[in-house]
Amino acid sequence: MMNELISSFPQQLENAYSNFQKLSLSSFSDKNRTISNIVVVGLGGSGIGGDLIQTITRSLLKVPYQVCKTYNLPNYIDENTLFIASSFSGNTEETLASLEEAQRKGAYIACLTSGGKLQEIAQQKAFDLVPLKSLAACPRAHLPYSATSLLLLLNHYGLIEIDFEKEIKQTVQNLNENNEVIKKEAQRLTFPLKNKFPILYADAILEPMLIRFQQQINENAKQLCHVAVFPEMNHNELVGWHLPKEILSKTHILLFHSDYDHERINKRMKICEDIFKEHTTAITHISAKGNSFFEQVFYLIYLTDWVSYYLADQNNVDPFPVEVINYLKSSLQE
Repeated sequence: MMNELISSFPQQLENAYSNFQKLSLSSFSDKNRTISNIVVVGLGGSGIGGDLIQTITRSLLKVPYQVCKTYNLPNYIDENTLFIASSFSGNTEETLASLEEAQRKGAYIACLTSGGKLQEIAQQKAFDLVPLKSLAACPRAHLPYSATSLLLLLNHYGLIEIDFEKEIKQTVQNLNENNEVIKKEAQRLTFPLKNKFPILYADAILEPMLIRFQQQINENAKQLCHVAVFPEMNHNELVGWHLPKEILSKTHILLFHSDYDHERINKRMKICEDIFKEHTTAITHISAKGNSFFEQVFYLIYLTDWVSYYLADQNNVDPFPVEVINYLKSSLQE
């Protein structure tokens, strides 16, 4: 099942764009609104898309953008806030609680979901609704749908002026043409991660991609890992590369690179690599491919999704079920 879901990644990107073009959505002018800030609420596989779009649009957005992943919203939310609720299932309790608060504060509301209570509320209240296609009950496997839909939603509202059609099409082409190469590269990267503690590092602009990879290792491979970014880790975490030695010796460092990394980050990584080598010999460099930042981010996500899948196989676990999360949710309902 997970094999098929990951394989659908490029097609999801393409479908998300074509499906969005068929929607009939309102605009701020329809309701005499001026938007001064954006708040996206979503958790897990439904929330990481918000983080990705935040970094992809970091130099394009005209107003502040914040991703919230809890029950409560920032106090500044008001009628000039664009509030976007993202829940694949439509039943995420934190997102629904935030939605209630956003309604009380009079925010302009849009919803991304495949169904559930969120879809019911959106239809009842006539909120802008972007339906997400469901291939299986697995939010993390539908990231291309949710992230692309969110990006196109911001474009529809005029909050970014660049139409990402070209980048989406080129990304689909890039992934399809290099599909077998990507899968072979993923297999090569996977084997050294078994029985290791993966540590993922990159420039801060790639942090959402790193977090996505961490989540996939957690949920698919049922394995812990760690994420930190440059330059922040140079001001604290780097000092921790001393103890405990028995754990440091079992780490495997993955250093991710894109063409958009700051030149000073590249120098910092080279210096730090020598420091890491004093404690671990397992260091791997991974470089993005593509002609735009959008392409490179999604290339790395697709590549690392496959890594998490192959790592699940190495760990002899089924990548699809997340039984402990289901246990948590059922326990919360008692």
